[in-house]
Amino acid sequence: MPLTQRPRNPSAILAVSSVIFFSWIHCCSADFIVYRLPGSDKTILLEGKAKNLGQGVIEYTHPNLGSLAFSRDTALVIKAPTRQEEFKKVFAKARQSKEVSDYLTAANLALRHGLLPEFRECCSEAYKLNPNDPTVVRLVEARRRIKRPLTDQVSAADALREIVKLPSMKIALSDHYVLLHDTGDAKQGRRRKSRAEQRLELLEMVYESYFMKFALDGVLLEPPQERMKVVLFGEERDYLRYSTQLDPKLRSALGFWSPTDNVAVFFDQGTTDRMKVLEKRSKELQQEKMRARGTPLSKDIAHVANTVELLVKLTREEDDIEVVSHEATHQLAGNTGLMPRGKIALRWAHEGFATYFETSSDAGWGGIGAVNEGRLKSYYRVSSDPNRAPIELLISDLLFDVAQDTRQVADAYGQAWALTHFLMERHFQKTVQYYQKISQLESESGSIPRRDLVKYFEEIFGDLKALQVEWHEYMRSLKTDLERARDAMN
Repeated sequence: MPLTQRPRNPSAILAVSSVIFFSWIHCCSADFIVYRLPGSDKTILLEGKAKNLGQGVIEYTHPNLGSLAFSRDTALVIKAPTRQEEFKKVFAKARQSKEVSDYLTAANLALRHGLLPEFRECCSEAYKLNPNDPTVVRLVEARRRIKRPLTDQVSAADALREIVKLPSMKIALSDHYVLLHDTGDAKQGRRRKSRAEQRLELLEMVYESYFMKFALDGVLLEPPQERMKVVLFGEERDYLRYSTQLDPKLRSALGFWSPTDNVAVFFDQGTTDRMKVLEKRSKELQQEKMRARGTPLSKDIAHVANTVELLVKLTREEDDIEVVSHEATHQLAGNTGLMPRGKIALRWAHEGFATYFETSSDAGWGGIGAVNEGRLKSYYRVSSDPNRAPIELLISDLLFDVAQDTRQVADAYGQAWALTHFLMERHFQKTVQYYQKISQLESESGSIPRRDLVKYFEEIFGDLKALQVEWHEYMRSLKTDLERARDAMN
């Protein structure tokens, strides 16, 4: 059965009205803008640059989508260092000290923040200082392995077409992926790339980050010797028609990877009902803006129209990023021997690992180990519930098995994310050892007794009560980007 993305959550659907109200805090140079949609507790954090233009106007510049102007009473602006600025500070320290360890610290921060060019620069500088440093040697070898050319273009494309028998779809290739799609060839966005090109670019970012994360932390993984197979439907309805023929349960999935066929399947998130509502409202507001030209309300209507237009673009881009970073990680884990494929499928381990590498839909490409506010809230709900909090329920998969509705499934995902985040950050070597152990499990019946699953976990990590105390203490230290920004104001 395919491994799926978390179920669709109706409560996550954004509602947009013709007027959006914000509160104004600061009007000088700043780096975060916060939107809170009316009638909901949904907060959207935009990271970029904001500056005061005078006369009560603030200009916000997004790194990819351009600039907008807001009146001082419609934007909550927070002065705090962006991820880029945080990196520059650490990188400057490395340049001053000329220590390999400082460059590797900066490399780790760059990788965590999804700054791949900056990560490569740090690795290059560390190599110049000491090419024999053990971590540098691993990073060089990892890069050599993923840069090894693959020569399976024709066979990979033929294999994908044999699995997905949709002759009208086109083939697109990148260094490590073969993509079957029907999204057309039209160029989109400021960078003028087609949807297929954008999707392959994102997949390659996840691919490189995955291998470099493990190399940086001490583990060399062997990349697949063939291109990874991916399908991208241009419309949600076509994706649903295809996926539900495979398994009716996939109706609730935003994407999936099938271990049997080794194919990851997605659709353009811009074609969901939610996005269609947003885009329709955005177009209506643009029409209102045109009609209001020359009237006293023209400036206010223009602010709202432009804000919603930007929000729609960001939402579409970030929804894609969240689903792709999750499912591509499933596929990579199953193709690098890190996770069991076609054997014992521990759901908590699979989903926890994928959500650790997943970028939240409100964070852009946030790199690895981003603190997802939704997952964090799920963790706190479970950890405060004595009937669901014991770690044994999670590591035996019972927490997933007993989930009765979408909210409880989401909570199980959040708990799996939380434990994986803790283990990857505080017990990395043991975590890899655990993954390798469960990958070797065999069972004629297809399942393993729950008590044995708990025993295998305990054999690697030790006393569960002590570990759970350490885990909860670690979770209290995690902060979302918004919380970090708010702390910087105090």
